[in-house]
Amino acid sequence: MLCSDCKKKQATRLVRREGERELYLCDDCFLRLCSAGGEFTVSVLQPQQEAPERCPVCGTTLEDYARTGLLGCAACYDVFREQMEPVILRIQGSTAHEGKSPLSDERQLRLLDEQRALRGELERALREKRMKEADSINRALRRLNRSIYGDGGLDD
Repeated sequence: MLCSDCKKKQATRLVRREGERELYLCDDCFLRLCSAGGEFTVSVLQPQQEAPERCPVCGTTLEDYARTGLLGCAACYDVFREQMEPVILRIQGSTAHEGKSPLSDERQLRLLDEQRALRGELERALREKRMKEADSINRALRRLNRSIYGDGGLDD
């Protein structure tokens, strides 16, 4: 596990302050924080003799992530899930992916489907040179766009 403070070296000590979260510190950060003052409850961690955990797909290690800020592939999220969840939770506010859709309800989805259909009808009417019908469809499309995007929205 990497040091909670410098995020570069292997953590060798588990440090707790009264009422605060746990910190996993390397020897250098531990000495620096202790010299700055403060009362700690300290546990010495067992040194990890094994090689750092690597993603079996791309070979990225947690140290690589700490150095670059980038994971190597999608499999890294599964491999480093335990270490990444607190970071993702802190940054994103949630670990559940909610998708990219800005639409929040079925009404918006229905309006977008109707918009797609009207655009198709408008194209057919224009191809067939039915200008009165195309004008009517265009007005309906503008009203629909105002419903979807608001008054300052797009008027295709």
